[in-house]
Amino acid sequence: MAIITISRQSGSLGDELSLYLSQKLGCEVITRQYVMENIFTDISEEEQERLSESSKHYLSPIPGKEITYKEYLNTKINSIADNSDNLIVLGLGGFEMLGNRSDVINIRVIASMNTRASRISRQFNMTREEAEASIVNGDRKHKRFVSILWETDLSEIEAYDLTLNTDNLSVEECASSVLALMNKKEDRLRISKETSSNDSIDHQSETPVFKNETEAEFARILDMYNIEWMYEPKTFPIEWDEEGNIKMAFSPDFYLPKFNLYLELTIMEQKYVTKKNKKARKVMELYPGTNVRIVYKKDFMELVERLKQFGG
Repeated sequence: MAIITISRQSGSLGDELSLYLSQKLGCEVITRQYVMENIFTDISEEEQERLSESSKHYLSPIPGKEITYKEYLNTKINSIADNSDNLIVLGLGGFEMLGNRSDVINIRVIASMNTRASRISRQFNMTREEAEASIVNGDRKHKRFVSILWETDLSEIEAYDLTLNTDNLSVEECASSVLALMNKKEDRLRISKETSSNDSIDHQSETPVFKNETEAEFARILDMYNIEWMYEPKTFPIEWDEEGNIKMAFSPDFYLPKFNLYLELTIMEQKYVTKKNKKARKVMELYPGTNVRIVYKKDFMELVERLKQFGG
């Protein structure tokens, strides 16, 4: 599950990216039009027109209700997010409405004025001057809307997890980056949730620090084969004393999300790794559904040799 918010400059391909992602994920895109047609369904056409013309009107109470349009919009979109496997929010200050949720990815799509003006002029058969004027007007309205409703500046880069410059990136390339980030974040969140349901310990870090060159080399090998990995994301307690204090734990070196597999590397000869084998078996007994495999020195070296034959 992922909630993706997309903030974009006019002509930056942000709209196209949201449509492409929605097709890939099979999910809804919440836009201003969607809001009018599906959220503010009970208000008059006159009120809808006011909302379209004035951002400040969102701060007014809804007729007959003790809640403003802004508050109602915020509540409704968060409710939709709660009940959606995937969701895309285009514009609307979505990064501010949903940014505090752990399952949200905030994206900003930008491009140079030259690139955007070229796109707009081709798309709408405008002169260069008309295209630039349209872009300036569109950017100003986006910025004003977010500033009035959420009292923040949509151009602040700190608000976003990923900024995409489409001067030299296609919609497909941008989508690949977003989907890769989404998958990585889902893996991290899943492991975090697992730790809250059992006695394992979340050890995920911002930057992996390998203990030795063997681990670093193995990570490079996984990268060469485009196999996603996480380094020591969890610790599994496997023995406790009478007071419930942890006496022994096991932290497998790597986790491969695609295969739901934990790997423990050992450069020792196989006859010296009895303890590791026992720990691995204990983890699988105590934590059903957890798969752990020991990778021995011989296995590792054979893998390295095979890669060297291909110039690895």
